[in-house]
Amino acid sequence: MANPKSSEAGDELSPEQQKFQETKEQQRQQDAAAGQTFQSDSGEYLTSGRQKKAAKKAEKKAAKPKGEPVSRREFLNYAWGAALGVVLVEAGIAGFLFTVPRFKAGEFGGLFDLGTFSSLPPVDGPPISNLDGKFWSSNDASGFRALYRVCTHLGCLYEWKDQTFRFECPCHGSKFQKTGKYIEGPAPRSLDQFYAILEQNGQMIADITEGGEPLPAAENPDANVIVDTSKILKGQPH
Repeated sequence: MANPKSSEAGDELSPEQQKFQETKEQQRQQDAAAGQTFQSDSGEYLTSGRQKKAAKKAEKKAAKPKGEPVSRREFLNYAWGAALGVVLVEAGIAGFLFTVPRFKAGEFGGLFDLGTFSSLPPVDGPPISNLDGKFWSSNDASGFRALYRVCTHLGCLYEWKDQTFRFECPCHGSKFQKTGKYIEGPAPRSLDQFYAILEQNGQMIADITEGGEPLPAAENPDANVIVDTSKILKGQPH
């Protein structure tokens, strides 16, 4: 006896069944295009082992393509990373910068040996400009200072005025004492100065502190004054 459902008369499907079959067929086609294989009417889909391997290989290739040139952004990132590494290394050896300067002696950024006390400007005289080192050798009763030639306001080169016996900035009118101490004007602090030491027989016997105390050169007339233009000590704010 024939099954009524399999006969021609029974091949008609309800609207719900037709919709289900159409949906299933559409899903099968989509999955086939995506590399999946329809297995059964239960709605279960499986991907073959080959398809899985191919999919993984494609994902890796897409994530890290071979032979693709490095972009400008990536190159800059690498460059900044390398520069940061150099900075960190330099930070680790900062304590040796004075004994092993990065610049030649006698050029800006390096060491300047000014000789003994007798080679310095007179205590009661005007300061002397050192053009190569970009500083003023200023010597008075309190001690020696190597004042950076740049104004602490906006970076202009200030000048020494014999008439008023002080430093004056021609750009915006800031004024400073011979010691570099602020007098008046828009500058936010006293003049900056370079780190310096007194050296005798290869030994450091005194140095300028972060507070800006001058070198007691007069008390050590046989010691050499050495200025390190790689290290700037900020002037005191007023």
